[in-house]
Amino acid sequence: MSLIYGEDVECVICNEISNQAVIVSTNVFGSPDLDTRPPEMERSNIEYEIQRCPSCGYCSSDLSKCHENTKDIVDSQRYKTIIANDLLPEVASSFLALSYEYEQNNQMGDSVWSAIHASWICDDEEILEASKNCRKQALSLIDKAGSYEKLLSDQVGATEVIAIDLMRRVGMFSKGLKLVKSTKVKDVDEVIFKVIDYEEKLIELKDVESHTISEAQDI
Repeated sequence: MSLIYGEDVECVICNEISNQAVIVSTNVFGSPDLDTRPPEMERSNIEYEIQRCPSCGYCSSDLSKCHENTKDIVDSQRYKTIIANDLLPEVASSFLALSYEYEQNNQMGDSVWSAIHASWICDDEEILEASKNCRKQALSLIDKAGSYEKLLSDQVGATEVIAIDLMRRVGMFSKGLKLVKSTKVKDVDEVIFKVIDYEEKLIELKDVESHTISEAQDI
């Protein structure tokens, strides 16, 4: 089970104090998805991994901390537009706002992960077009980073695996298959190779559904 409690947190941007949910402990049982989304119980706790100030709209894993230029980012029209998007669940738009802040600070790996987290929230709400758009945003950020190497993980081929899964989930099969071919020739470990091989089979089937790492290992 997960242990979650409420904590009063002072926003570092506007000094507003609000009660925010904080995860004390959780557990996992089962296999992560191919994009590394964890199994339950941690799977259901994603919404508690981000906080939003009810006053200024600042979104962060911890409202009491920020980068030196965060206030300017939060005050920007782009940021305000992101958090005001009522076509998305509030938690998803919060993750996209955090993604934007990371992008502005050139923390591209964190920016990608935040966009992926937004897609998971949309998955749970069954807002399929929104989840697809969040994944496309993550792919755009990967392209902007300019390199797969160590962007999302230090493991050789790990970032490519995430990108392949993002491409498959949004139906970019040709692009995903091309990345499969170029990644297979790299010196990747057995687990990653099996995941890539499984992704290739799913792409050939034009399968856009969620699958787990254990499925890939069982083939």
